[in-house]
This record gives sequence, structure tokens and C-alpha cells, in this order.
Amino acid sequence: MFRHYNVDKFKKIIDEFILSSSDNESIKYILRNIDFEAFKLGISFYQIIFILIQKDVIHKSKSQI
Repeated sequence: MFRHYNVDKFKKIIDEFILSSSDNESIKYILRNIDFEAFKLGISFYQIIFILIQKDVIHKSKSQI
């Protein structure tokens, strides 16, 4: 699923999500925490979001078995 993805398109989707949820304080809080964790790990915000999405997809796939 994630082998061949378009980095620019992925970033645009994430950016659009962030902009569309700018009024939601709980999402803003979560995104700040994700950004802080990315900083601590030395990776970009987009990289950690990508990792979290992958983990979620894997977890959901395992639970369907």
C-alpha cells in the first residue's frame, strides 16, 4: 500500500487536514505532541505521520485475520 507514494501529494493531504481542523483544539493538541515526538526522534512531522498511518493500517489488518 505504501511502497509507491507521492511525497508531495501526501504532504498536501496532511496540510489540508491540518488546515481543515484548525478550530479543533484536541486535534491541535495531538498534532503538537506528534510534532514534538518527531523532533525528539530527529525526523520530520510528515515522516512520523506516515509511520503512524502505516502502524494503524498494519494493526487493522492484523485484527481482521
